[in-house]
Amino acid sequence: ELNVPIKMIKATSLIGEHVGDGAKQIHELYHYARHNKPFVIFIDEIDAIALERKYQSLRGDVTEIVNALLTELDGIEDNDSIITICATNNPEILDYAIRSRFEEEIEFTLPDEDERRLIIENNIKTMPLKCVFDMDVAVSKTKNLSGRDIKEKVLKTALHKAISDSHDIITDDDLNYAIHETKKEVTVPDTMFVWYFFYSLFLSFFNVLLRITSFYGIISYKFISYYI
Repeated sequence: ELNVPIKMIKATSLIGEHVGDGAKQIHELYHYARHNKPFVIFIDEIDAIALERKYQSLRGDVTEIVNALLTELDGIEDNDSIITICATNNPEILDYAIRSRFEEEIEFTLPDEDERRLIIENNIKTMPLKCVFDMDVAVSKTKNLSGRDIKEKVLKTALHKAISDSHDIITDDDLNYAIHETKKEVTVPDTMFVWYFFYSLFLSFFNVLLRITSFYGIISYKFISYYI
């Protein structure tokens, strides 16, 4: 529709194996865009390369990659006619400087009742089995699910359930099974966090203890040598 070249990239593909690879790939991407203007760059899961710089300890190249992206977005070189569009599910962990470079943020919220009905109606048209479930119930029970979840997790799971049971139609039972499977919550026990906390605390204490022991060991050694 734009009639211009577009480059669609997974942000994780811009992270190299070694420190410096990520920044190099970002510079090369925009270098290519500048020589093929007008150009659209779409980066999916931008949080992979635009983490807030306080996370530097988690990955050694966080600051370097963020700085590289900033220099390209700032347009130190001629970036006219280059449009950068990004997507993320975690905007809260993006570096503020990166986030502030974008002129507009568009939030895609979960579909409301009418939108869920439309999503279900459009998708069941292409399904190989006829759907005879109660549409109102389906719309009600898929509340708080995204369009992708409704399509991939609910409708497809219901289809597979019907086929596995050798049914020629998709019924309410198939749909209820799919919704139940989709809404299963994966919980992490609180004890896991507690044990991780104490494990980290133990490592920190052990590290300090080693430093103190090493320090006093050196003093004792020098004192004994001097005394002798």
